[in-house]
Amino acid sequence: MTIKKTLLAIAISSAVVAPAALAQSSVQIYGKLYPYLLSEKGSGATAVGSPKATLAATPTGTNGITETTGMVSGNSRIGFRGTEDLGGGLKAIFQMEGTVGVDDGVGNLFSRDTFVGLKGGFGAVKLGSIDTIFKNYGDTVGVLGLGSGTFLSSSSVLRKTGFGTSSASSFHLRRANSVQYESPEFGGFQAGVQYSTDELKTATRNPRQLSMGVKYDQGPWFVAVAHEIHYDQFGGSNNAPSAMRNNGTTDLITNSKDTATQLTVEYRLSKNHKFEFDVIRKDYKENAKIGGRFESYKNTAYLLGMENRWNNDWRTAVQYAKASAGTCTRIGSACVTDGLDGSKVTLGVGYIVSKRTMLFGAAGKLVNGASARYSNTDFGGKPNPGENITHVALGISHSF
Repeated sequence: MTIKKTLLAIAISSAVVAPAALAQSSVQIYGKLYPYLLSEKGSGATAVGSPKATLAATPTGTNGITETTGMVSGNSRIGFRGTEDLGGGLKAIFQMEGTVGVDDGVGNLFSRDTFVGLKGGFGAVKLGSIDTIFKNYGDTVGVLGLGSGTFLSSSSVLRKTGFGTSSASSFHLRRANSVQYESPEFGGFQAGVQYSTDELKTATRNPRQLSMGVKYDQGPWFVAVAHEIHYDQFGGSNNAPSAMRNNGTTDLITNSKDTATQLTVEYRLSKNHKFEFDVIRKDYKENAKIGGRFESYKNTAYLLGMENRWNNDWRTAVQYAKASAGTCTRIGSACVTDGLDGSKVTLGVGYIVSKRTMLFGAAGKLVNGASARYSNTDFGGKPNPGENITHVALGISHSF
């Protein structure tokens, strides 16, 4: 048989077999698009020469966030997910999801949760780039279903430090190279654990993350306790002034262990009225040896939120997050945290046009203490110490 005939035979066989194979699986295309017009402004930066926290940058007296009005896509996304029945109650599962730049046509294919796994009576196992158990069990009500990854999200105040602008201190990130397991549900209870690595292991350091949690979800109550550990991520040093850092190329004997524990409680008065309370404790530790270097930082933050639907026409949301200034230590030196507190209030109103389409307006203000640099900018830029950030937005959301 010639090569051409062989290829033709394979093509015909594939055409015949493919429908039978596809009959055993299902694939769904889904997404959410929500561009919005946004006004963003920084104000009130701490004046030059003002007292500051030990771990904070020097006050500049100028604002780092330029007043800007433009269009943003938020976390607009498109995805593909599906299952294949393998028999005996076992299924193969997959998801591929990426961002869509509705405002400028630029997206990032498969940059969001993307994984493949197995699901059955034992629970579910996933391998890929996945939101952590800590994030999933702690993000419940949100703001109009649009909060994550936008100025609407309160994670910037709730789940990271207030000094510096590095995301290394954040406990609200998707993690690549992850293996995740979630148990079956028993009487409303479910548990999960996730391990991921940065694949940057050296003779002295091994950057990796461990995330775990237990949740109860039944009737009007959702209650979850989640814990996450970051090894050698240096959430403290990456945000402290350079002279206090332990993560340089000459500091190879130092390691870090950053931890966070969060309690989330949601009460659903009905399917239309939800109320949430979160409290989180973060602890950043490094085994510094040199005088004056960063050793530890601890702080507590909490969130109050509610989301309501009115007569199936209107949807409203309110969130308030507050982070304490916390406490810190350095090797052989004083460490003060004055002004490292921060807070954020967010309001949202949506008009429901149809089951999948909503017009919305939202406003928020992030208030930094005199030394803090919490940030939720959508246009980029970094706030200077003490700078507040104000947002006002109008947009449209469509799900499919």
